[in-house]
Amino acid sequence: MVAVRPKMKSTSEKLLGKNVLVFLNYGEAASEQSPKWTLLGGQRSADYSASAEEIDLTDKTSDGYGDAEAGVKSTELTVELIVKPAEQAVKELWAAFEADEPVHLLRWSKSGRSVINWYSITSMEETAAHDDAAILSVALKGKGAPKTQDAMPDPRS
Repeated sequence: MVAVRPKMKSTSEKLLGKNVLVFLNYGEAASEQSPKWTLLGGQRSADYSASAEEIDLTDKTSDGYGDAEAGVKSTELTVELIVKPAEQAVKELWAAFEADEPVHLLRWSKSGRSVINWYSITSMEETAAHDDAAILSVALKGKGAPKTQDAMPDPRS
């Protein structure tokens, strides 16, 4: 008989942050229609947010309570990277920032919702504490409506 160790059965699948990665559409013959997804190396975080401006509809007949509807929507992506000077995709981010050009990015989720959009780079901040790795924080604002896909295959394969 073979010795085995029982494994706990998962009651629900949870998305781990380590399974969310950001890719830049960059490479030979890359285009919006035929993307070449290149991983941004050194990632520590890939935070995505979607929001809507508030349209205040409160009037004198609102019985003292506010009333609002969602207005113009916007998206933002914030990526934190350990600085790796040889990373070509990160060099391309810097080049796009300097040229005021938007970048085409994929925030890929291994088992969840992946988001593709064009983004304007609004901030690139590099910190270098004496007792930590040098970190590049990149803030990006979405341009238009994002495209989403559930269970997208790994772009590296």
